[in-house]
Order: sequence, then C-alpha cells, then structure tokens
Amino acid sequence: MESKAATQKKITFREVYIFDMDILQNIFTQNMREKAEDKMLFGIPFLLCEKDNKINSFASLILNQNNQIEFRIYDNGSLTDEDKAVFNDYIQNFLKKKKSANFNNAAQLRQSTDQFIHCLSF
Repeated sequence: MESKAATQKKITFREVYIFDMDILQNIFTQNMREKAEDKMLFGIPFLLCEKDNKINSFASLILNQNNQIEFRIYDNGSLTDEDKAVFNDYIQNFLKKKKSANFNNAAQLRQSTDQFIHCLSF
C-alpha cells in the first residue's frame, strides 16, 4: 500500500503569462458550459496552479454585481478540496501584497478586462 505522501501530486503556483492564455481559455470554457456566457467573467487571470507541470486551474480578477473587485477560481476538475484550499490561501496572501490599479481600482479593472477580452477574441 502506498502512503499518502507517495501518491500525493505536487502543486505549484505562479503568475500568468500570455502564452498560458489558450489553456486558460479552455478551462474557462469548460466551466462556463453550464453557466451564463458572460465573457467578462473571464476577467484578468493573475495566478495559476499547476499539478505535475500541467495547468489545471487559475484565479482571475473580476467585478461582482456590486462593482467590487474579487477573484474567481476556474479549474478543470482535477483539484482536490485540499488543493483548492491551499490555492485559495496562496491567492489571499498574494492579493495582500498587490498594490497595482487592477487589484484596487474597479474602473481600471473594468477597462483592462474589456481590452483584454477584446484582444483574446473570445
């Protein structure tokens, strides 16, 4: 019998790069099949999670119905509840350190998201 440590897969986190966009769009599309087709919900991806060197989820800055900045996690279904909790904690700590406009200014985030979605040509 294998121990939990031997079977547990390593997860890592890193910031999003432009070359990640195809994979992130695919994950987003998988999540949105059963939900509204609002492309603004893609937001501005800023962190991703990799398991065994494969991207399986990402966090994106979005505006909620009250025009407040929050994040949403989109995943491909391979994250365990423990992985999700660790990723969520990592995101919370990451956000405490960010001071740029997209992380703190709703109008700036809306404008950036509009431009970003247009460039991606969803």
